[in-house]
Amino acid sequence: MSTLEETKRPAWRWLQQMAQGSLLWLFAMLLTLGMTLILSFNQVASTNINVVVGQPAANDILAPRSLTYTSQVLTKQAQEQASASVPAVSTPLNLDIGRAQLGKARAIFAFIETVRADVQATEETKLRYLQAIDGLKIEEPVGLDLLNLSQTDFAVARADILGIIDELMRQDIREDQLSSVQRSARRQASLYLTPTQENVVTSLTPQFIEATIFPDEAATAVAREEAVAAIEPIVRSVTKDQRIILTGDVVTEANIEMLTELGLLQQELDWRGVGSIFMASLLAVTLIILYWQQYRSQLRANGRYLFALAIILLIFTLVARFMTTGAGFLVYWFPIGAMAMLLAVIFENRFAILITIIMASLVGFLSHNSLEITIYMATGGLLALLTLHDAYAQRINAFFRAGLLAALGHMVAILIFRLPQDFDVIELLQLLLYGLGNGVLSAALTLIGFFIMGSLFGVTTSLQLQDLSRLDHPLLQELLRKAPGTYHHSIMVANLAEMAAEKVKANSTLIRVGAFYHDIGKIKQPAFFTENQEGANPHDRMPPAASAHIIISHVADGLEMARKHRLPDRIRDFIAEHHGDRVIKSFYARAQEQAEQTGLSADDVNEVDFRHKGPRPRSRETAIVMLADAIDATSSALRPNSEKAIEKLVTSIVSEHLIEGQLDDSGLTLGDVKALQGSFVKTLKGRFHMRVKYPGNEALAVDEQKAQDELPAPVDSPPLNPLPNPALTQDAPTR
Repeated sequence: MSTLEETKRPAWRWLQQMAQGSLLWLFAMLLTLGMTLILSFNQVASTNINVVVGQPAANDILAPRSLTYTSQVLTKQAQEQASASVPAVSTPLNLDIGRAQLGKARAIFAFIETVRADVQATEETKLRYLQAIDGLKIEEPVGLDLLNLSQTDFAVARADILGIIDELMRQDIREDQLSSVQRSARRQASLYLTPTQENVVTSLTPQFIEATIFPDEAATAVAREEAVAAIEPIVRSVTKDQRIILTGDVVTEANIEMLTELGLLQQELDWRGVGSIFMASLLAVTLIILYWQQYRSQLRANGRYLFALAIILLIFTLVARFMTTGAGFLVYWFPIGAMAMLLAVIFENRFAILITIIMASLVGFLSHNSLEITIYMATGGLLALLTLHDAYAQRINAFFRAGLLAALGHMVAILIFRLPQDFDVIELLQLLLYGLGNGVLSAALTLIGFFIMGSLFGVTTSLQLQDLSRLDHPLLQELLRKAPGTYHHSIMVANLAEMAAEKVKANSTLIRVGAFYHDIGKIKQPAFFTENQEGANPHDRMPPAASAHIIISHVADGLEMARKHRLPDRIRDFIAEHHGDRVIKSFYARAQEQAEQTGLSADDVNEVDFRHKGPRPRSRETAIVMLADAIDATSSALRPNSEKAIEKLVTSIVSEHLIEGQLDDSGLTLGDVKALQGSFVKTLKGRFHMRVKYPGNEALAVDEQKAQDELPAPVDSPPLNPLPNPALTQDAPTR
């Protein structure tokens, strides 16, 4: 790297850190303000008295001054009474309806008479004809009576029915009176009728009676408006020291109106309560921000993750405010376990523990400084996230198991505080049931939260990793078909990195999935990478700069494919960062050698053309994959088969990365690097099957040891050859 570039890099990092710090503290201020507003919404209280409509007054209330005012409440009540007292207006009697019904009855009886006179039809056929008459229901006994009546009796029954219709349909019949009038029609049958005639008359007559007058809504509205307009505004007066409400009197809306007019119910903000809430919110947010700054390499220090964190905190703060101000039992349903598990999976366990303790304290503070609620919340939330150890192992039931353990913690906390007291068994069982339901609810909300966070904010969740870890994923299948060597290399890197991750408590599942996809850019031009070559190396016939460009471009190609297949940001980081900004030393050295052969100086070769674009690893996970990628590539080329050779190989590669500063931004400590180095050695020993010494193979062992000792020394020792061994770099012509 040139001196100018080395000078620019610290300045750029300083500016980047300043921008991140400004974003972080802007986030802190907005989050503090948001939490304060949410928690302060019930801090408005009356200054003098406290009365509720429909409840008895606790004390006598006297007027502090004389007052005369127009009572809107009493005026409105008087207007409503006047409007209700106006009867509904109906339309005038419509005799046309009566004439129509009378005509209908005559027509039907004419048809019945025709049926009766039909000598060709059987009685069953005639009965069917009668029952088919539209708008008239004739039951079988009535129909038989109609058919069996003599002509004289039929004529008398018909005349009686028509006479009743003619009389009743001249009357005012409202719709709400229709049933009553129809019943009266049955009683209008003549006393001179025979039982058979009476049965016919009482069955058929009510069916011809209809309403003759109807509500006139427009006229009714006008009448009621006139009644309301006639009401004069009601004026009330009260003198100073007059007793407005007596102790025990039920408070009415008119009382509230008078108290409001006198200024006795003026609302004001409880500034002391708001100040207390502001300090609690500020303390909570300060602790969160300080932790984030301390461990920002482990957490995702970008706007998207900060926004997701703010949304989670504000939503759960809003839910806590609602549940602590509602019915007393609601607070036991606050799903703190869901918040804890979401934070644990999206960020990391220690961060989730901190916020869980903070939120439990806030809920206890909102619940009238209840220690019981604080312990109840903290116990459930901490048990949920601390038992979620295999959530990254892609077991969905792990969330429900964690939810049940959270429920157990809730119930234990309830028993701790309730058993020493005089308790009601039914109430205690209810609280225990609430604790159990809280755990199940938390597990369900966690899964819903994963879907929302992954869809809206693009954060990486275990459910996304579960889908991406399947080897039948379309992108991995394409890698297998077009670049089988790279596919095998990616699997080996994943195994090597995953074993190492467990030694330093990194996210092993994220590492495994990231390793699967870190080299997908090689799909574009697989033949230019050694692991996919079956014949001549195309780089032997190309200028070094062109070869370097192809190797470097597999990172950009991989990022393009990742965007096309909508891979999460954290998986894209593995593609962008797994080479850092390292130089492809083999091509750079060849370019320098060719320059000297043409009479130029080696310094004339631009190192930038042979350097990866970066960035360097910004998380422990991408740094581990970087090391595993380099170690797998080198070990596949050299195939060391002695413990000493493996240790030398791993030490050399790790030392190179440390000296170049590739791990500076990763958050790995020297202790972590040492643990990783040991894991890499152990895994490679298992992969290359160390031979057991036995009599008779001493000569072979000597030859193998001699070959392995020819491996280059670690980079912190003076190399024997001024040109680096391409096999010892992750960026050998194939990598």
